[in-house]
Amino acid sequence: MLEKRDYFRLPWSLNDNPIAWVEVTDICNIHCEGCYRQHMTGHKSLEQLKEEVRFFIKWRNPDNFSIAGGEPLIHPNIVELVAYIAEQGVKPVILTNAMALTPQLLHELKRAGLAGFTMHIDSHQGRPQWKDKTEKEHNELRQHYADMVAAEGGIYLVFNSTVYPSTYHEIPDVVRWGRANIEKVQGLVFITYRTATTSDHVSIGGADQVVDLSKLSYTRESFDDHFVTSPEVYRIIKENFPEYEAAGYLGGTIRHDSYKWLIGAMVGSKRQMYGSVGKTTMELAQSAHHIWKGRYLAYLTSSKIGSKIFLLSPFDKILRQAWKKRFADVLRHPGQLFSQVYVQSIGIIQAPDLMADGRADMCDSCPDITIYEGKFINSCRMDEYRLFGGFVSVLEKKDQEEPAAQ
Repeated sequence: MLEKRDYFRLPWSLNDNPIAWVEVTDICNIHCEGCYRQHMTGHKSLEQLKEEVRFFIKWRNPDNFSIAGGEPLIHPNIVELVAYIAEQGVKPVILTNAMALTPQLLHELKRAGLAGFTMHIDSHQGRPQWKDKTEKEHNELRQHYADMVAAEGGIYLVFNSTVYPSTYHEIPDVVRWGRANIEKVQGLVFITYRTATTSDHVSIGGADQVVDLSKLSYTRESFDDHFVTSPEVYRIIKENFPEYEAAGYLGGTIRHDSYKWLIGAMVGSKRQMYGSVGKTTMELAQSAHHIWKGRYLAYLTSSKIGSKIFLLSPFDKILRQAWKKRFADVLRHPGQLFSQVYVQSIGIIQAPDLMADGRADMCDSCPDITIYEGKFINSCRMDEYRLFGGFVSVLEKKDQEEPAAQ
């Protein structure tokens, strides 16, 4: 069972957060089942995007920009935007489904200063030639892009996927593949699926007026299954990979027992996983990076930290266990003394949960804040602003008389 005292509460806040989420377009080349963005406005201009970058730097203090969408790789000025962000001394990271990625574009992005990719690949994206394939079968597609990025070199790579009740049991298949590619893949992220149902819920907008919930892309008529939670994702990883442990977390905005972001980092070589970092290492990494760089840390620029990670083991009992396994491995196999030691992160994100009173339990100190009309809002709910002028409350129909919807 997870206990918050065992993990470091990440010290991120609205105005001092390592991540800035800039959306370049709401156009996409596929439609993922769990997506919360729909095509309404199209590509933003490069000048508007540069203005948003400057706004984030002034008010957010980011260590990296998550360049998102829609699909950012289809934006005509994506290379120029990456170059502009890099010129500001902040890491550009592209969040992509990678369908538009080619070796030539990859090379251009690297030359422009791209720091890394977060690639979203899962079995509910409706990709051509990949329909009805399992998560394990999608590892072939993950491998294709991992090999492409590794061949270019100098760019870190994270894969994320949405976890549905039907794919929950396949999480170990993805983790196992990630471990086998620890020299190419710096992290994995699992995002739990959430939806509101139009058959069971009514949505209340401004002036206590009912709005049409079906206009949002993240609703469906009905959903009778159990939503997967972040503790459940943690548990299935832990059961299959006992050396895994989480180190830091972000809670919820309403529920005191929420784990909205749960972040861990495993330590190992190509031959063997030794263990994980603990809360002390996470705290030291965040504090030292803020002292040294003036910003908190979200992404490591490289997984090839090497054995120097074990210098923190006297202060971190979780990492100390990993060091003992590494030491025993070297004693048994002296050649391992010269093997590369890697760190591979595993992140778990629990999407917003609806409360009985109509509010949503969001991520406290949300890392994925974006800009809408000159102010910060949660990116996962921006379409509520675009359609209805602000956040809406979602209530069970039995709790609310339902007048005509807008």
